[in-house]
Amino acid sequence: MSTNLDACKASCDFSIDGDNGACAAGGGSCAVAEVLEAEASGFHDAPLIEATQQIRAILAAIPPDPAGRKLSFLRTRMGEMLAWLDHSGGEVSANAVTAKDDDETVARALKLKSRPDTAGAAQA
Repeated sequence: MSTNLDACKASCDFSIDGDNGACAAGGGSCAVAEVLEAEASGFHDAPLIEATQQIRAILAAIPPDPAGRKLSFLRTRMGEMLAWLDHSGGEVSANAVTAKDDDETVARALKLKSRPDTAGAAQA
């Protein structure tokens, strides 16, 4: 039996409406925050294995959301973000901002402090 949460792991999109965030069926801009462990390989070496273990420990230490939302990774064209999102599969409001919106609109909706393409420009 597949739940909305199971389906959301495969292809889910975030929507932000004011101060509320949710995921609904879609193209993959949202996923429950899980980081996979793997054995060493040419593309996943010891430093990445160690980083993965540290990230998994940090995520595991975050207390559950009292409202029942799921810790989620939001994927934007600007980068990834952690957020508490409702994965019940409700309707997306016509006013909601999604990953399909332009970067400036998404940045405002997510209340981003800076965008990677401008914040890192001085380092390039």
